[in-house]
Amino acid sequence: MMTDINAIMIVLLSVTIICLLFIMYVMYVRIQQLLTEVNALTGRMEITGSELEQLTRSVEEYKRSRG
Repeated sequence: MMTDINAIMIVLLSVTIICLLFIMYVMYVRIQQLLTEVNALTGRMEITGSELEQLTRSVEEYKRSRG
């Protein structure tokens, strides 16, 4: 009787561990996807000095033309 309970507990715990490992793998894959997206967005958001200067000039010209 006690051996049966121990065997059942070992099987249940083994299945639980396998499920948790699968969930961890899925989370790892999703984190990698998100990091790739963040790197792509960071590349788009970076503004060089010359772009910033041109933007400033454009804003100044717009201000002058308006007022």
